[in-house]
Amino acid sequence: MEHTLTGKSRKFATLPTKQRRKMIHENIHLIEGMTFTTDLHYPQLAPYTGSTDFMNVSFVERKKHDGRNEAVHFFLDDYRFRHAVWCNLEYTTYSISKFDYVYTPDLSLWRDLPTDFYNRENIYRTRFIGAYWQNCGYNVIPTASWGDLASFSYCFDGLPMYSVIAVSGMGNKKSSDAFNRWCYGLRRLEEAKSPILIIIYGEEVDVQGLHTPLKFIPCFIQEKLRKL
Repeated sequence: MEHTLTGKSRKFATLPTKQRRKMIHENIHLIEGMTFTTDLHYPQLAPYTGSTDFMNVSFVERKKHDGRNEAVHFFLDDYRFRHAVWCNLEYTTYSISKFDYVYTPDLSLWRDLPTDFYNRENIYRTRFIGAYWQNCGYNVIPTASWGDLASFSYCFDGLPMYSVIAVSGMGNKKSSDAFNRWCYGLRRLEEAKSPILIIIYGEEVDVQGLHTPLKFIPCFIQEKLRKL
């Protein structure tokens, strides 16, 4: 897709003003070229099967890097990237174009909410952004997340089969219960999507009962400790 120097879609700019106003809501004007899951709820991502031998750079540190053989990730608190990647998706897409690889945003899923609306919305937005970046020609590494047990009915929808998939490992050692839930989620991911590799952002741990190869990448805390 072609963009202006301010990150706007050139094709969208040629549409009549009235049509643009209708389509700008929730980034609907960027939906062209996407495919959807069979229930039509979520954009479907294509698998990523390429190299994982690259440096990982957080979204907030992106301006300090040139992007060559680097992947920009979003394993951060949501407030650090939510507005930029959803409300200013076109500009952010343009601003990260220098990176050879990008992860899909890791928007949080919550446990014990009275409704799953917010979790489903975050899954939709994560898949939508990833699908848009794939349409732009970016090398996109899908990310997976889950909340409570009920979230497993939809949290992996739109993820590709037989792909490299990334997962956050932050906070999984808060308690034995938290770690067991996290490991259970990994096993459910393996069962649902048969990934060829799972990239885990966080401390290296032993996950029992998992057959998929794992690759751990240091989190920001481990990087800081290395520099001390």
